Amino acid sequence: MIRLFSLDEVVSAVNGDVVNRKGYLGGTVFVTGVSTDTRTISEGELYIALKGENFDGHDFCEKAVQKGACAVIVDGIKKVPEGAIGIVVKDTLTALGDLARHYRFKLGAKVIAVTGSVGKTTTREMIRVALEPSFKVVSTKRNLNNDVGLPKTILSAPKGTEIILLEMGMRGLGQIEYLTKVANPNIAVITNVGCSHIGILGSKENIRTAKTEIIKGLTDHGILIVNGDDPFLFDYVRNILPINNGLAAVFASDNVPSTVTNCPMCVKATGIKEHNGMDFDVSVSVNGSVTENKGQHIGLGGEHNVRNACFALACAKLAGADMELASKALSCYEPMDGRGKTYYGKKYTIINDAYNASPESMAAAFGNLDSTNPGSRKIAVLGGMRELGYNSPELHEQTGEILGKYKFDKIIVTGDDKDSFVKGLKKTAPSSDVILCEDTQEVRKKTLEVVRPGDTVLFKASNSFGFEKLAGEFIDNDKDNG
Repeated sequence: MIRLFSLDEVVSAVNGDVVNRKGYLGGTVFVTGVSTDTRTISEGELYIALKGENFDGHDFCEKAVQKGACAVIVDGIKKVPEGAIGIVVKDTLTALGDLARHYRFKLGAKVIAVTGSVGKTTTREMIRVALEPSFKVVSTKRNLNNDVGLPKTILSAPKGTEIILLEMGMRGLGQIEYLTKVANPNIAVITNVGCSHIGILGSKENIRTAKTEIIKGLTDHGILIVNGDDPFLFDYVRNILPINNGLAAVFASDNVPSTVTNCPMCVKATGIKEHNGMDFDVSVSVNGSVTENKGQHIGLGGEHNVRNACFALACAKLAGADMELASKALSCYEPMDGRGKTYYGKKYTIINDAYNASPESMAAAFGNLDSTNPGSRKIAVLGGMRELGYNSPELHEQTGEILGKYKFDKIIVTGDDKDSFVKGLKKTAPSSDVILCEDTQEVRKKTLEVVRPGDTVLFKASNSFGFEKLAGEFIDNDKDNG
């Protein structure tokens, strides 16, 4: 039986008080795992009663004990069931984080954390792929990147885990600071700072402040890796990074800012070309010593994904991975549905980038569509961008201006700010062929009318528009009738 903790160890880690209603007088109680869900709890696990908007885990403490929980963590003495051992704390969510922090150091694995306005999930997955040939890796699954999901990911790591790879999301100031102080990463990655969540945080400067909170949990001599192509981010972290932490930069640009050239570690992509994804060369400079990898390939389009691959290679280098194996693994990486995955069918080429949308990810998606299948007819099927607050009309207009520079054949658009989007589009491409739609159902109807064999079609919108399903319908149709 796996023994994760002793009960005394848990009590110390969460600063709790024991209530013994079990009458247990024997030896040490051992914890075999940690659970917050009685539907999946196993015998011998510790149950932590969390509170959510629509539930209170304390209501299920008795069920947890009936299913074999060795103890429960609760926020009040009266909530400990009869016949159970309870650990009483002030806040059970904080206790979950405290226990995860304790386990993170007990396990002794190296921790890598990833955040950013856009691209953090793709970057996280690329890092995982690059590391797995060399290490035993436990990684964030799906979007379990908040104050519940991150601690649970840490606590799920079995003995022998060498690297824990964590994604950190946020919806406000202070949230990443909390996560990073739970995880205490050895390596932290900030992919970029954009306008996602600007409706909540109010300004791009506040978003930068929120993302760079990840620095506050870095271990001594921990390394921060940032986007060197973004001086707004790079110059800022250069000034606030503690002296006992290192700085690395990645970039996919031939114009290297002078402030980056003397960075202790640089990973640079050059010779970038589209070919069923992207081909490029990579140079890694560490304290002036340069190594090169000619002929790197990834199966995703867009310069932004080249940069994401460079983040993965930087993490592999810093972790001590076999770089040849890391490079080979990245060349086989398959993107997740909804995050720029491209389907090359017999009738159409479908780019499914509809998991979410921001001005930055929209611009990246336009570049991806432009470089995919040169010579084919290009159709952009676009919805709105959420969580932009009072800036939404202006940011949609600016994004429309960027779109107009690509001269796509057809543009189908919906969303509350579609008029602002088209206003910007017409500034740079007055003769654009645009179809305005009231909702996703009309988008579906118009797209079916417009798309023809040989076309390359991009589906891009915030998740609530349901464009992932729409892209899936076209892919299924191609498979059924190809």
